[in-house]
Amino acid sequence: MAVRTTISERDFPAILSNYDVGGYQNFRTFANGAGQTTLLLETDGGKYVLRYYENRTEQHVDFEVQLFAFLRDKRYPVPAILKSRTGQFAGTYRGKPYVLMELISGEHGRNPNDHFDAEQAASVVESVAGLHILTKEYRPQCFLNREAFDAAYCWRQFQKKHQDLTETEAGLWFKAELDSLTFPADMPRGLCHADLNFGNFLLRENEVVAVLDFDMSFYGPLIYDVASLIYWWAMPPADGLRVEVARFIIAEYGKHRPLSDSEKEHLIDALKLIVLLGISWGDRSEIDRERAKVELLASASRDIMKPPIVP
Repeated sequence: MAVRTTISERDFPAILSNYDVGGYQNFRTFANGAGQTTLLLETDGGKYVLRYYENRTEQHVDFEVQLFAFLRDKRYPVPAILKSRTGQFAGTYRGKPYVLMELISGEHGRNPNDHFDAEQAASVVESVAGLHILTKEYRPQCFLNREAFDAAYCWRQFQKKHQDLTETEAGLWFKAELDSLTFPADMPRGLCHADLNFGNFLLRENEVVAVLDFDMSFYGPLIYDVASLIYWWAMPPADGLRVEVARFIIAEYGKHRPLSDSEKEHLIDALKLIVLLGISWGDRSEIDRERAKVELLASASRDIMKPPIVP
């Protein structure tokens, strides 16, 4: 549930008073989402989405505001961020930033780890490739305020979360794996969404009508997002890599933005990085399971690039 806050229903009228959206009526939470506080607010004038950033700076939120304006100008399917009565797209309440967005109707579809729908997946992959085409080399003014999920960041997080493991066998293995990853400077770069789980897409009749939750987005190698698609759609938590699904994703993506030779060569590195990031953020009890995934990926580098058999 996407509620991580101390604000309550009594605060919503004060926030809404900054907008021409009518008086507050009620609210509900969303089933999907786990980052910042995201709530559906209903007013006399309609339904809106409140995004209240519990642990982000105003500059971090400005990145999203600028990005959404850019994408909507290009007719990319993201929600509109409403202007306040004073003409601001982002406000602050109790010292924390927030935005109010339009509500887009749609369904999240079925979890691909339980039921893989090729038509649904193809639409999602197309939307991600479209994002990359539009934002290649695009840097919102505040992009330096975003963490780049690279090896250096991953190691800092591991040291913070698992400080007592850094000199153990597990910590030395982790650092060696990070040091083995390479992402050449000439790889295509742009806006990476970085959290491409099925809950961040709204669909109607298996067509994507909205891409949601850019809270983790950053400027970096676009291959990171291709790996993110594979991670969320072809690597169920309790299983290994579903190679045919991974091939399907790569082939569908290539229909819209063909991968460079460098991206093909380093796709497994990007997948390993995402798994290692999960270890750096996660609980110690998960390390052995995730370590097995990293070791599995080392043997999958040849198979993953073969033409797919549609699942």
